[in-house]
Amino acid sequence: MIPLHAIYPDGYPEARPHINLIDPALFPKRHCSPLDGNLCLLGRDTRQWQSNWTVPKLLQEQLQAAMEGGGDEDPQGEPAEVWWNTNSLPDSYCLIDSDWSLLNAKGPGTLKIAYVAHIDKDSERPVLCALVKSIFDADGNEIAAWNGPWPSTLQSGAVREMEITWVRSAEQLLPTPMMHDQTAGLGELLKGRINATHGFGFDSTSTRGHLVATLYPAETQFRHDGESWLFVLACGKPAAFYPGKKASPPGKKGPEISAFVIKTLRAGKSDLSSRASATATLATKSVALVGTGAIGAPLAIELARGGIRELRLMDHDTVEPGNTVRWPLGSSAWGRLKGQALADFIAREYPATNVTYIHHCLGTYSLQSGTGDDSAFEQALAGADLVIDATASFGLTSLIQEHSRSRFLPFVSLYATPTVGGGVVALSMPRSGCLVCLEWAWKDEPNVIAAPPGMFEDGELIQPPGCAERTFSGTFFDLQELSLQAMRVVAGFFAGGVPPSSSVVYTLAFEDQDGIRAPAWRKNSLPPHSRCSCRR
Repeated sequence: MIPLHAIYPDGYPEARPHINLIDPALFPKRHCSPLDGNLCLLGRDTRQWQSNWTVPKLLQEQLQAAMEGGGDEDPQGEPAEVWWNTNSLPDSYCLIDSDWSLLNAKGPGTLKIAYVAHIDKDSERPVLCALVKSIFDADGNEIAAWNGPWPSTLQSGAVREMEITWVRSAEQLLPTPMMHDQTAGLGELLKGRINATHGFGFDSTSTRGHLVATLYPAETQFRHDGESWLFVLACGKPAAFYPGKKASPPGKKGPEISAFVIKTLRAGKSDLSSRASATATLATKSVALVGTGAIGAPLAIELARGGIRELRLMDHDTVEPGNTVRWPLGSSAWGRLKGQALADFIAREYPATNVTYIHHCLGTYSLQSGTGDDSAFEQALAGADLVIDATASFGLTSLIQEHSRSRFLPFVSLYATPTVGGGVVALSMPRSGCLVCLEWAWKDEPNVIAAPPGMFEDGELIQPPGCAERTFSGTFFDLQELSLQAMRVVAGFFAGGVPPSSSVVYTLAFEDQDGIRAPAWRKNSLPPHSRCSCRR
């Protein structure tokens, strides 16, 4: 007989019941949470549970296979670190790289850790954010090193380094139900591994911390053997770590040690790109983006989210409170230069991207700095693989296109029509059709390439109080349709999805469907027009 505990959630029968094993001695190695004995009788996909099933039927169909680790499994691994991370210290982590291969590494060895640490004032719990900078084997040889981006938390002046020991476990490490009392459950992992002469302090407090690391074999993907790390942080007053000083039981006076699991998070280059393989080629590319307004700013963020290696932003405008109804950043950016606020956000949130900001207003010249259009373009376009115009200004678009073509650079332009009834995303290749060719095509071949709705109409212009210029009326969720399509074009172009010599235009038209605007896209090739000067 197998003792089980069935839990019916409030959403039953639409939501599945939970079945837990009561006796930890019966926990199988697979398909079972080591923390509470919850059995994985079905995969996570909610469609696998049928609302007309009952608990007896569920057990009859699935229990034996789950207990024996067989049956018709979902092709999904069970990484042990997920269980450890479930019961870890909030707001803390240590970063590793999945590309490291250490199964044959000779231990014990040492790790060089970069970290920041403090005591949270509200919870009085420690907070540790770290990454493994280097790994050394038992002979002192460096066998792995960090090669990914550093998160913004670890780029401040408060970052410190420490060296800790690591040991190898021959068996996979799993938490136990005792881990809900972390100090009691982690004692064996700390035993004999705390050195009083090592460790680190937390800010100006008297609390001292000691970090230990264990490398262990684990299933990292379905039926794929790999390795993982377990990081355990011991904290207490300095006296608690010296020989002869034993941690006192709760409620008694004397030095005490508390122990916590630190989340193991994977943040190597392949870890950051594996969920979106379509953008993998961006990691080697450089893009110049001119215009960081309502359509340029969200495109810049998408490029950084996709892992673009280098992003150069050019703009001069300032964020006003009213701008933020159609701009991706909110009140934290009020009063700041748009390009600088955006560059700072990207540098903080997407550290794999090297982002720079060029503060320049095209069509002007600064006597103070000696900066004109030519020098600004040289900063933005030198070494770029692609130029993007998001100024939505015909004169500036022509200027940017001219500088791009003179350098034989592919050029993407995106803009909405004055009425925001539609818009254009165009990819112009140096030896193919340009944006003037597109205007000729609208005039001479409207049945082949039709202009987007509202292109030749006057849109509603408003002048908000305190604003020096009139502006159009339009929503962010409509304009972002252009930004997202431009991102698709850029990703597809770099992935080889567009012939390298052909220009192409994507035309957006919003259609009214029962009072709701719905976007529709049309694609056309854009050859050089016979009446355009670009043929020369």
